Amino acid sequence: MDATQIILIVFIVLLIIIYPIIIATRNKKENQRMQEQTNSLKRGDKVLTTSGVYGTIVDLHLEGDKKIVTIETGTDKKLGYISVDAYAIYTIFKDEPEENNKTNSGENEEDKKVEDKKENVAVNESTEPAKTDDNVADAAKVNEGKKEKK
Repeated sequence: MDATQIILIVFIVLLIIIYPIIIATRNKKENQRMQEQTNSLKRGDKVLTTSGVYGTIVDLHLEGDKKIVTIETGTDKKLGYISVDAYAIYTIFKDEPEENNKTNSGENEEDKKVEDKKENVAVNESTEPAKTDDNVADAAKVNEGKKEKK
């Protein structure tokens, strides 16, 4: 046997040993995530099930050792209810109005900061040169010019 055959055999043996370990840790992480998600379920959560059903949780209860979730689906005219195992919940959606408010308030805060800077620049321009980071060198030149005139 030459060196390349030995390296190939060692590589195959390592793959056979390492692959199950990688899969086991991935499964452990996924199971932990699913357990945390199942424990965090509450009434009013908007969810998507593994079968593709969108809805809102209206009831949670235990049947034996299983957690059963009742989901309200449909619109105002045609409401439907379905009960599924808690592990059938694929995704929990965050409340969209809260996210929109956060992003809008974040944008509004940034807009306010920009407007405040513009106001400060306008006030500074009326009294003295602007002292922003971009205009520090210009402000120094203007101040030197004022000193020379005096």
